[in-house]
Amino acid sequence: MDSEKVAEKEIPESVIVETRFGDIEFSWDKGIYMPVGLLGFPEHHVFGIANIPNTSLDQFKLYQSLTDANLSFIVAPYNMESGVYSDKDLEIALKSLAIEHKDVAIIMVVTVRSATDGKGITMSTNLRAPILIDTVRQVAWQHIMPNDKYSVQHDL
Repeated sequence: MDSEKVAEKEIPESVIVETRFGDIEFSWDKGIYMPVGLLGFPEHHVFGIANIPNTSLDQFKLYQSLTDANLSFIVAPYNMESGVYSDKDLEIALKSLAIEHKDVAIIMVVTVRSATDGKGITMSTNLRAPILIDTVRQVAWQHIMPNDKYSVQHDL
């Protein structure tokens, strides 16, 4: 049997993942490969990004493992015009990962906690360890910013 035909049969065109927000379909050809995984999750390498099917969460996305339905993260896309990251720090990060500035997308993992007063929730994002995605190669790394001016718990 031709090995190319076997390889084609082993990789589905898409996968439907039963997420905490309901079933979401991800295309394998849109998957993002993380060679070293995320901090704390080094064994997970393929993720997809999807809109969260809840209009009150429009500003966030779901970063879903495509190999483990139980592993997902709420992420916030970074606005390149916000100036949160200095141009110099971004330039160093992109150079270290061989990503062209025009090809990068940055997302930040969001943490949701119960409010200390027990009423509602609080949300924060880790500015120190953003995920930098090379949108052309569909490869990403969680990059630790060496500058300690970036908080690991920046309130949203």
